[in-house]
Amino acid sequence: MVTGFWGWAAFLYLNAQGGDIAASNYKLPAPSLPALNDSDKPNQISIVEVLAGKPYLLNFWASWCVTCQAENQFLRNIEGELPIVGIALKDTKENASNWLAKFGSPYQTNLLDAEGTYAEMLGVQGAPETFLIDGDGNVRFHYQGLLQETVWQTRVKPLLNRLRSAHE
Repeated sequence: MVTGFWGWAAFLYLNAQGGDIAASNYKLPAPSLPALNDSDKPNQISIVEVLAGKPYLLNFWASWCVTCQAENQFLRNIEGELPIVGIALKDTKENASNWLAKFGSPYQTNLLDAEGTYAEMLGVQGAPETFLIDGDGNVRFHYQGLLQETVWQTRVKPLLNRLRSAHE
């Protein structure tokens, strides 16, 4: 009887979330962060203004993060699907820039959160962590850990498609 109750409760919860227990809908905090290596851009860039009006991924990564190397390859494979903003977490400008030069950059914009203050505002526990931001600047999905093809195809891409359909 108790098992049936919890099973039914889980079914209702997951249906309310569209099958996605990491679904969210809250405003992305709007502080500015320094650009990592783009000398032609202003030193401080507002996260929310970077890609206003379009869905995008916000990805926290670090040069000290071994898992981020594997995720970087995957992000480079999907970078044509939507813009990706990268935030180097608790890193130095030099180490992060060297890491991107070595492994390549899937990011349309590279920012630096050297102290991890912005990451704390979002509840980031470590790297890598990825957020899907809708065109209105709302966090719609938060994923902790290595973003892979399975997660992309079953959780992120369907939500992205719904977001795009809603704005057409």
